[in-house]
Amino acid sequence: MHAASVTSNSTASPYPPGYAPAVSGGYAPALSTGVSSPGSSVEPYDYTTAIDPALEASGPSQMSGPPAPFDTSQGFRSDLKRGLGSASPYSSGASETQNLRGGATPVQATSTAQATPINGVGFIRTSSAHTSSPAKRIRIDDLLSVGAGMPPSLTTPNEHGNSISPTLYDEIRNLYNNVYAPAIDKFLEIRWFQTRGLARLLHDYKLCELFAALLHRFHNARADDHEATILTQHVEARVIWSLMTMCRSAGPSNGLKGQNETDMDGEGLGEAVKRLDIFENLVSGQYMEANPLAPPDRSRNSVSHYEQQKFREREFWFLIGQFLTLRDDEASSAKQIDDTLTTCRALLDSRENRDVIYSVAIVRHIGQRYPEFPDNVQQPVGNDEADAKAKLFVAKKFIEDEAQGKGTTQVIQRLCGVAMKSWTVTR
Repeated sequence: MHAASVTSNSTASPYPPGYAPAVSGGYAPALSTGVSSPGSSVEPYDYTTAIDPALEASGPSQMSGPPAPFDTSQGFRSDLKRGLGSASPYSSGASETQNLRGGATPVQATSTAQATPINGVGFIRTSSAHTSSPAKRIRIDDLLSVGAGMPPSLTTPNEHGNSISPTLYDEIRNLYNNVYAPAIDKFLEIRWFQTRGLARLLHDYKLCELFAALLHRFHNARADDHEATILTQHVEARVIWSLMTMCRSAGPSNGLKGQNETDMDGEGLGEAVKRLDIFENLVSGQYMEANPLAPPDRSRNSVSHYEQQKFREREFWFLIGQFLTLRDDEASSAKQIDDTLTTCRALLDSRENRDVIYSVAIVRHIGQRYPEFPDNVQQPVGNDEADAKAKLFVAKKFIEDEAQGKGTTQVIQRLCGVAMKSWTVTR
């Protein structure tokens, strides 16, 4: 069956047959900008609201749409699943001592080394964070190729040379607006993808073809075909990453705005590009010569609740960028790294994306110390927050759980899956 021959269900549900959306719930909602977006009017299908496991006692919410055979968590180890009602490793319900990792007082962002941009751009080292010797430059595109086969061309050109029918374009538009764009915006804590991304997607024919291939796999999903399910997840991960990188081609030619320049449109394009670069370097084990983000303006930390939350958001991302400028193989950086991660820990604010990013940073920083990582890390006896191996176990298991079905959006699940691949590829 060609994807073009599939009948759209877009009028009844934002999901194609065979698509099982991630379950949403009680994580902190995204900061309101007061501006509507293409997906904001589809309230029942807003999967940008994530699940805080500490608030899951009432069970998952009931989602609209038909039962779907494509179960994103199928075929994975059941022992890695978090049960409903189990505590998040970074739950705000934990004590302040636990939240600050052993009771350490969080340092101010300015106590870490200030970013020194090179020509206004954070140039990147070509060495891996997991080795002291030069290594092949690894990108997320490389990680997406690990263990992933791509299906053959699934569409055939029509009389106009276009292999994507108007019906398929409607499905692409629907799924992007209601599922992927809100989830990407929430992960990067901006709103550019909901307000500007669709037009860029629809003008990228190759990306639309890849999206159509994913829809074809959703339409033809079978619950008992494990290998097909895994391949569908690989294709979805490629679609998600391709969607995320659209912001790079939308920005200035160098992909970055000036160090202290803000987005005039307030949609976060400049921040999206910089935060995406930070996330890619974090996951792929690379260092950055300079932090592409400037420290947040502390004078705006007490203006209003919204500004306070924006300050904490910007400080978190700035510190993750700062972490990438500090080398694990330099003894002089040890305290700065620990202080930076401790402060990041205090800025999670019950936001799933920050839980994920912080966990990836912890695994990157600590995992290289242990030869048994990643395959044989055992749960330590006790739960000492100051114990490095305990931190590693908790962070690693959290990423595994998110990738294998607990992530509250498809974006979270697939990005965590990519992070897991990096544990072996970058070593």
